[in-house]
Amino acid sequence: MPMKLTGHTLLSLLKAHWAFGAALVVRGLEVVGKLGLYMLAARILGVFEAGLFFLCNTWVSASSTIARAGFEKAVMRHIAAELAVGRGIEARRALLGGALWVTVGGILISLLTVLFAEPLATLVFHEHELTVPLMISAASILPQTLCIFTAHALTGFNRGVAGQFVQNGLWPIITFAALAVGIHSLSGILYAFAFANLVGAVWGVVLLLHERRRLHDTAPPAGGHVENLPALWRTAWPLAIVEYVQAALNSIPTMVLAAFAAASAVGAFSVANRITVLIWVVIIAISTIAAPSFAAAHRVGDFDQLRALNRKARLAIAACGVPAIAIMLIAPTPLLHLIGPGFEMAAPALMIMALGQLVNCLLPTQDVMLAMTGHGRVLRWLNAAQLVSCCVLCFALIPPFGMMGAAIATALFIAQGGIGTTLAVLKLMPRAY
Repeated sequence: MPMKLTGHTLLSLLKAHWAFGAALVVRGLEVVGKLGLYMLAARILGVFEAGLFFLCNTWVSASSTIARAGFEKAVMRHIAAELAVGRGIEARRALLGGALWVTVGGILISLLTVLFAEPLATLVFHEHELTVPLMISAASILPQTLCIFTAHALTGFNRGVAGQFVQNGLWPIITFAALAVGIHSLSGILYAFAFANLVGAVWGVVLLLHERRRLHDTAPPAGGHVENLPALWRTAWPLAIVEYVQAALNSIPTMVLAAFAAASAVGAFSVANRITVLIWVVIIAISTIAAPSFAAAHRVGDFDQLRALNRKARLAIAACGVPAIAIMLIAPTPLLHLIGPGFEMAAPALMIMALGQLVNCLLPTQDVMLAMTGHGRVLRWLNAAQLVSCCVLCFALIPPFGMMGAAIATALFIAQGGIGTTLAVLKLMPRAY
């Protein structure tokens, strides 16, 4: 039976409201850092080398996702859920086990990237000049993996704002600062990117050490026996598939476009895509703050709180995201001109992808709801359907239509994700929506 919406629950929602605002401030810092980084990098490197830079970033992001294998979200759920019922020792076991897995994964993927950089550059991306940048990018994979893992672990401790600062606030600012002080070569920027992720990872570990006092068993809440959570790897496995699919969705349009178009087109599309992806800044900021509360409320059966927090998160995302999308639709050319000359060619693509993000912005957070309430397998199948759509659309539209084909494909599978997860929550947990 769900518990009633008590004064404690209302206080939790009020705290969540302020947490949403704090998270958006941190994400605003990320937006400033990323926009500054993208604009300055594009102006310094030019369209061709900017394309190489964005390809390297895409590869690092995809590699880090593979290395984490879903353990970062599994750990976030386990920590929040176990602490909600006083099982600090189980939370500690999840934290240490997840840390071990992602560290091994990060080291392995880094080594493979160095070993296979040349065939990746020549056979996959058809850009021999990408070989050395890919090898340098390998230095970013393990730091980024640990940075994202520690951020999710902090979120499990209900320190979502600190977690988002570790994951998204530090590296854009540090990398942007490196460019501002005179690091203007592609190699130098990639080294700065690796250093920035390393700083984020170290800071995340330091913050986690301050939470170790909470990793002891306490008195469980009244209400009797609480069932055990599944093993960490069982939680991680379906979430890993989801993460892999999401990484593929983020990477496939760029990679397929790189195989059929010049690096300049890849660079312009990457900039437009990253501008629209900034809507994810709002969605992820609020969803991440809400995630541990989703897990904790579901753990104790408080569907009133679950529904209230879900609605508050959706409203906050729509209020913040829709105005930003309106700017992308009304003034795409001036927006791209701010990045640098030559990027205006991506204005139509920017508008199309903004429409896809509009659907995503109006139907947000339900993927996190599914992940935090033990419906990872459902989320996996929804993401598999997205992946099929992405592959079919990209290979059908990009060869004949180039950048516009990539934009149409991206908009369609993004919208599919928001619609699919919302329908799943309405079917599986209507009381949570």
